[in-house]
Amino acid sequence: MKVIIFILFIIMCIFNFNNVYAITDGTVYLSSDKQIIEINEEIEVFVNIENFYSDAYDFELYFDNDKLEFISENNNGNVNVIDNRIICLWYDENGGSNDKTGKVESFKFRAKSSGIATFSINGNFYTKRAQEVRTDFKELQIEVGKDETMLQKQAREEVGSSNDKSNSKLQNLRLSIEGMVPDFNKDIYNYYLTVNDNINNIEVLTIGENNNSKITVTGNENLRDGLNIIKIQVTSEDNANNSEYIINVTKTNNIEDANTNLETLAIKDVLLYPSFDNSVTNYNVEVSNDTYNITLLAIPEDEEASVDIVKSDVLQEGNNEIKITVTAKNNYTKKDYIINVYKRNYDEEIEYQEEQKKNQESLNNILEKTSTTIQSNDYNKQEYNEKQNETRNNIFYIIGIILFFTIILLINKKLKNKKRKSK
Repeated sequence: MKVIIFILFIIMCIFNFNNVYAITDGTVYLSSDKQIIEINEEIEVFVNIENFYSDAYDFELYFDNDKLEFISENNNGNVNVIDNRIICLWYDENGGSNDKTGKVESFKFRAKSSGIATFSINGNFYTKRAQEVRTDFKELQIEVGKDETMLQKQAREEVGSSNDKSNSKLQNLRLSIEGMVPDFNKDIYNYYLTVNDNINNIEVLTIGENNNSKITVTGNENLRDGLNIIKIQVTSEDNANNSEYIINVTKTNNIEDANTNLETLAIKDVLLYPSFDNSVTNYNVEVSNDTYNITLLAIPEDEEASVDIVKSDVLQEGNNEIKITVTAKNNYTKKDYIINVYKRNYDEEIEYQEEQKKNQESLNNILEKTSTTIQSNDYNKQEYNEKQNETRNNIFYIIGIILFFTIILLINKKLKNKKRKSK
């Protein structure tokens, strides 16, 4: 009986040992109080842990110091800042009674230049039972200011103020029927809507950028089957300018036959801005000065719809418009997709290439530092695991010796009992 109890005790020790030295899983990720900030605006970044409680950790937080300036931390841990790296060390002085989960650290930054800023984190986290946490680290990206292309800057500078008496643009446009595409934009003048054949009138709500501009809406009543055109005429306060917004409304009892959506819209080796969405009809792209023509792919959702592309054979410096018209299966419902291709001139091309080179060098520096840290952490984890395995093997060896001598003693005792009985 004593031997059985002893063996059970040894087995329990083995299980307890494995539990103490097991590695648990968890997630460490970064979050922020804002996703988009302007230059000189402050942002707070949080370090979060999920699926475990930690009573000790040491980590390194990397940030883009070309776009952000470190301000302060929340003083929970011991923090040092070296260039674009924040080193943080913390442990629970109360022995695990104040272990943490959720948001464990926060850091404040101030924006100093526009672009996409990336944060990344690496380090070691432990539970109160001295378990190392095998962590899944997740990075964070924020947008500082507006990283505008030359084409976007040009469009922004051409927009007039709302107090301009010559302003003939709409500030808002809404319909009593949902489904108008694309979403309203004061610089987009063509919209599309498909309605059932029981719709006879559509209420149109319009607001001008200049409250004193004159707005006239026609074509929104007594809709007939087929294609209907709603026109919104905006005349500026000084009568010098006019703008016309058009809503192409298809009234039909067969919505599927009025499908004018594209399934695919792409240009070879060029990214559309914004990314393609069949409810978005206007796009911008920017190409190099040595680009003279482009390869365009436009595929409709409905195989029986037709696609017509109008574009110039040779791109000129500046703006070039490509018009893709999709005609539905019913042969009267149409939708135009517009791509504005901006070709940089010689001076703009030189400026663009220099900017790209600087961005690449900055990214390479960040990746190099991050890679070095990851390799160091991997080495430390490997060394830690090797020590764990060595300790485990030593304990198993000791347990084996104890069991061996226990068995010898039992055999010896049994032999003595046999000799005693034989005598």
